[in-house]
Amino acid sequence: MLKATNLPMTGTFGGIKVLYLILTIAGSIEPWFWLLQDPAALLSPSLFLQQAFANNIAAGLTADLLISAIAFFCFVWFELKRLNVPRTWIILYIGLTFGVGLSCSLPFFLYRREQHLERTV
Repeated sequence: MLKATNLPMTGTFGGIKVLYLILTIAGSIEPWFWLLQDPAALLSPSLFLQQAFANNIAAGLTADLLISAIAFFCFVWFELKRLNVPRTWIILYIGLTFGVGLSCSLPFFLYRREQHLERTV
């Protein structure tokens, strides 16, 4: 079993928060740029799923994204507990994942996590 290390947080690259914030912004714009190219698919869940699994490449990417999202939710659940942050925050990350995309929710979580770690150290 892996054990957590208690490495000092001082001297860490402070620009990582800026990078996470930039990735959050990019991750909130980029998926919608492509999704708005076909608004009919956004209004029809069955058409959306049909197009998400339209061919082997799309199906592979969709399955990869779903598995990554599940792993992200598990990570968030345990990380919130470890950081002593209310687990109700997971609702926000689930909403961002399914409302915008994992490309937005993951860097936003990492940004908020860095904020929390800075406050507690």
